[in-house]
Amino acid sequence: MKVLQLAPSAPNADALTAHSFIDEEILALRDAGVECHVLSDSATGSEIRHGVQVHSLADEGPASKMRQIAALANRAARRLPWGAVRNAREFVHALRIEAAAADLVRREHIDIVHSHFGWPGGFGGTVAAAAVDDVPVIASLRGMDLLVRDDIGYGLRRDKGYRAALAGLLTRATRTVYATEFMQREGIAAGAAQERTVVVRKGVDLQRFCPAADRAAAARELGFEPPMILAVGGLGPRKGYGDLLDALGRLRAFDWTLALCGEGPDRGALEARARSLGIDPRIRFCGWIPRHRIATYFAAADIFVHPALVEAAGNVILEAQAAGCAVVATDCGGPAEYVIEGETGKTVPPEDPAALADALRALLEDDADRARMASCARRSVETNHSYPRMIRDLTAVYSATLADA
Repeated sequence: MKVLQLAPSAPNADALTAHSFIDEEILALRDAGVECHVLSDSATGSEIRHGVQVHSLADEGPASKMRQIAALANRAARRLPWGAVRNAREFVHALRIEAAAADLVRREHIDIVHSHFGWPGGFGGTVAAAAVDDVPVIASLRGMDLLVRDDIGYGLRRDKGYRAALAGLLTRATRTVYATEFMQREGIAAGAAQERTVVVRKGVDLQRFCPAADRAAAARELGFEPPMILAVGGLGPRKGYGDLLDALGRLRAFDWTLALCGEGPDRGALEARARSLGIDPRIRFCGWIPRHRIATYFAAADIFVHPALVEAAGNVILEAQAAGCAVVATDCGGPAEYVIEGETGKTVPPEDPAALADALRALLEDDADRARMASCARRSVETNHSYPRMIRDLTAVYSATLADA
């Protein structure tokens, strides 16, 4: 089985795509016997990268590029969502990628196009598929491609052109795939045919993310005094870290330290808020932690907190549970499907620092209950969220799609 994985391009020659979790999925599919192909700006010609065929998206010159795009548009004219034309340069760029995808599908005899985040430009391979005898397209909708929060500037569908393009993808895709039932409902509301939607719940690497033999010693080795609270994510408005700091400001009487791992535009404002609350000595802004090191932070943490305003699912929640952390997360979309209330953690309303403080206080006050939830969390992911299970489910979607073709 040959699958073209369409995802935002890798920033460097070490990666397959711009997202490490998609790279990990592709490598696991490779190990399961799926021949994966990727288009990338960082490739020169065609090359093998980590056992995956990576093909160049480099420009072939303006004249060649325009001929290619014109030919594609002519062949797929009736299927192009012309309402998606909003910025000529972006539109041409997306069509250039679709043209490259169409060429690759023909040349390599690709069986399925699997797009992620609606890349490119919300079209997600549908234009290429229309130009190459309607090869099946599977679209994984992952969050920012589908969800919208105007008040915090979140969501690609805020753009009229992207919204029109994605509507075409949702309508034309052979199947659309979601990590949570919440996202599935959002996809159906946006135009996906319910009978062609599939939920494939996320998996986690249970060998990489696992409990430390001595959690307190692991925390001290990283420079944190237990109990250690951990948060991992971009420092932007969507992740709700201002609410977390406000909640911790209510818990000055308790022992805790916070590791906040991530970078983003709100870092300066968050550091200032921590100072104004008088809790800055107990907080370390760790910056971006490389993927190969982040598991040590999960293993050292006593509590993982995810205070997002909106979230499709939350890989980090499963990684925390695999490491034996009790989790406090906001009920902001998908996370509540991954946290079993009272068993593996607690859920609270988003944008409610008081409720967040109450949940954290309960775990800080009761070591035994926190340890019970941590054990339940590990067992839960072992049972429901192993990585091999996720890959089996995804390859089953591939097989069913080919059987229907």
